[in-house]
Amino acid sequence: MNADIKHKLGRNIKVERIRKYLSQEQFAEMIDMSVSYVSKLEQGLTSPTAIVLFKMSKVLNIPMEEFFKDIEAEI
Repeated sequence: MNADIKHKLGRNIKVERIRKYLSQEQFAEMIDMSVSYVSKLEQGLTSPTAIVLFKMSKVLNIPMEEFFKDIEAEI
């Protein structure tokens, strides 16, 4: 996954988390991940697995596709 896609994905995750008024700490606990991992996701430094995306979509009550809005893949 190129850096631009990871950055946009991370931004979308952060926006959705903030819309639900969740801190990184609360969100991390809800998805059973570390705060450090959530921070790295939101900064675009790492990519979530499909399982983590699924957990996040359930916790935030949004479809997984929402995390990929405004992302154009360069294949």
